[in-house]
Amino acid sequence: MPRARLGRVWVGDGEPVRLVGVINVSPESFFKGSIKRNVNDVIRSVESMISSDADVVDIGGMSTAPYNKTFVSVDEELSRVVPIVRALRKEFPSLTISIDTFRAKVADEALRAGADVINDVTGLKGDVDMTHVIADHNASVIIMAREREPVLGGDPVIRTVTALRDSLKMALSGGVNEESIVIDPGVGAWPPLSMDPLFTGSKPLSGEYVHGDHEYPWYVWDSIIIMNVGRIRNELGRPILVGASRKSFLERLMRRTAPPEERLFASVTAEAIAVVMGADAIRTHNVNESRDAIRVAESLRLCINGEPARCGMELARLLRVDNH
Repeated sequence: MPRARLGRVWVGDGEPVRLVGVINVSPESFFKGSIKRNVNDVIRSVESMISSDADVVDIGGMSTAPYNKTFVSVDEELSRVVPIVRALRKEFPSLTISIDTFRAKVADEALRAGADVINDVTGLKGDVDMTHVIADHNASVIIMAREREPVLGGDPVIRTVTALRDSLKMALSGGVNEESIVIDPGVGAWPPLSMDPLFTGSKPLSGEYVHGDHEYPWYVWDSIIIMNVGRIRNELGRPILVGASRKSFLERLMRRTAPPEERLFASVTAEAIAVVMGADAIRTHNVNESRDAIRVAESLRLCINGEPARCGMELARLLRVDNH
């Protein structure tokens, strides 16, 4: 029964699907509606997220989108993130704060300032010191699926599971508490590190094939992953977080030109489907809009292919708990 602690919040079996609200203090982020320019703006946004039942807020100080120029220095990322963490910890003492970074120095300073969780989009592979920082602080971690090199010949699910299994081994061998690990299958066109402009210094990626093969276009890859969340969760035995909010594959599936500002309904749909497929947490720019869809999806998945009596009993139990 996969269950883990994200800071002050438990995630997984026996827990409600958790809502992780996204706040970016990085002007280069792809969805401009998520960008906050100062501490007061962040505090107001977090207040709104909490009122909409957010369980965690995830603060990003540098965009890692591989199709844009996003690199900033470590010092710049620190100057963006650390004051925000300090202010949020003071304003919201019981809030679980996550930091979206792959840099060990940023993680260390953010944890010292009051953060609880590190959300590493490189799966601990981008900075050799990251595992030790997390272990030393006894922090929680969200580990995203990333390959170092493209592993050709496997389908997206196999490659995702393999990449996550490698990261889990790194975490556990480095002293990270297994009960503090949540996995993320990496929806969003994340290339292997050997192809990522942040690590290669090359131009931003373009084209249909960003995973190193010519069989699965990136939007097909992401679609396959969303529909196999439960399989990935079960194979690895860890709670799973999915972040599909406003991402580019949604535009392809919508079959029309739609910038991030026009992907709200598509985002909420994909999030609800991910929950039906087994997601334990959803990372979203749209906490208020996503909440109700996620609750409905969480309720209905109790009845998938089940006996009517069992469905009724499970729903009654869930709704009784929620009403209390």
